[in-house]
Formats: sequence, C-alpha cells, structure tokens
Amino acid sequence: MFALDLASQLEALIILSIIAILALKFRLLDRLGVAASIPIGYITIVFAGLRYFLILLAFFTISSLATKFRVKILGEEFIEKDWVRGWRNVLANGLASTFIIIAPLFFSQLTSQLMTIGFLGALGTAFADTLATEMGLLSRHEPRMIINLRKVEKGTPGAVTLYGYLGSMLALLILCSLAWILQLADQLMIVITIIAGILGTTIDSLLGAGLQQKYRCTVCGRIVENPKHCDKPAEKYSGISWINTHIVNLLSTSMGAMIAMLLYILLA
Repeated sequence: MFALDLASQLEALIILSIIAILALKFRLLDRLGVAASIPIGYITIVFAGLRYFLILLAFFTISSLATKFRVKILGEEFIEKDWVRGWRNVLANGLASTFIIIAPLFFSQLTSQLMTIGFLGALGTAFADTLATEMGLLSRHEPRMIINLRKVEKGTPGAVTLYGYLGSMLALLILCSLAWILQLADQLMIVITIIAGILGTTIDSLLGAGLQQKYRCTVCGRIVENPKHCDKPAEKYSGISWINTHIVNLLSTSMGAMIAMLLYILLA
C-alpha cells in the first residue's frame, strides 16, 4: 500500500494539477487553499490509493457545491462563513485524515483496517459538519445552542438545527455508500463511520459553544466568530483566544477518527 513508485507519483501530480485548475476556475478554493490541498491529495493518492482519494474528492466537491448553493440562495454577505475555501479550511478538515493515512509508517500496530476506519471517521466528521452547517443555514427556523437549547441567530458557533442533523446524515450516507461501492468498508465499518461522524459533528458543536472564541459586534450587537464585523473591530465575548472555528474543526475531525478506531477495536 505504501510503495512510492514513480507511476503513482506522476498519476497524483497529473490528477491534482487538473483539479487545482478547476478549483481556481470555479472559485472553489483560493490560491493558498489550492496550495494546501495539493500535499493532502498527494499523500492520499500515493500512500493510500485512488479509492481513498475518490472519497476525499467527493467530500470536497459536494461540500463546495453545497456552499455555492447556500451562497446563491442567501447571498455572500448573509453570514460570516468562507465560501471560497482557503488554506485554513483545507488543513482544518484534511489534516486528521491525512495523518491517519501515513500513521502506519510510524506505528506498525496500526493495521490497514484501523487506518481505513480512522480515515472514514475523520472525513465523515468533516463532511457531516460541513453539510450540517450549509443545510442549517437554509432552515427557516432559528437554531438553538447545543448546550442550553436557547434560540440564537444563524451562524452562532455551537448552534444546531434539525436541518443540520439531516445534512449530517445525508453526508454520512453519501460517504458510506461510496466506501461500500469502492469496497473499502464492510457493514461494521459503515455503522461505525455513521456513529463516529454524528458524534464528531456533535463534539464540533459542543466545542464551538463552549471553547471557541466568540465576539460581539459593536455595531449590530450580534455574536460572531470573527474579530471584525460590520467593518469594525468586535469585542471579545467568550471562549479561548486561540481556539477559532478551524481549530474546532481540526479537533472534532481528530476525535471522529479516534472514536471510529476505538469502536472498531472494541467491536471487530
């Protein structure tokens, strides 16, 4: 699985070059986002294979299309969310799955099955959280904070909606269906991936509500996740200064991977 042959490396470079051009053309990634995505894609193809990369590509493509659809419906300025993904977003959602792929090089006890379920757990969490966000923003109802169920404005870190959890399930069903078709996952792995993905995206919401740095806009009074709003510096409201939405994504995808591997060890 981990042979670094010239053919696979050339294959990776050709595929990634084409995808990079398309991502820039259709504004799915900015230039730094493309730069960050290339090593993630390269490692996935060379060290794991095209089947794993196809799952990664499906996550990226469907998530990007969902964001485009949300922006078309609500507009670019409706909420402070990246709609052209940058390097922080790419790394936050892709580092955990990438580390899982190369981990067997350093930890011999990590079998190919554990690598696979860890990869699916991490990517499943990222996919579920992304579609939860995009579909949740389209909900007609106000979201509720996951820790106290109080109604808050859309885009508030830690807010959840029924639409959001339906989006999570849709993402996981797509991911698991593709893994099944590509013969990467059996029935047990599919069940574990769904459980890990739901738990991972729930952890993301809990971290967003409790630990993520949040600000209060001095102009409109909204609670936001960016230090600047309405073209003015916002006041710190709560949370830990170094924990932003990207750190939350990285932590939750890592937890999704660990949950998946632990469940597989216990149940397989």
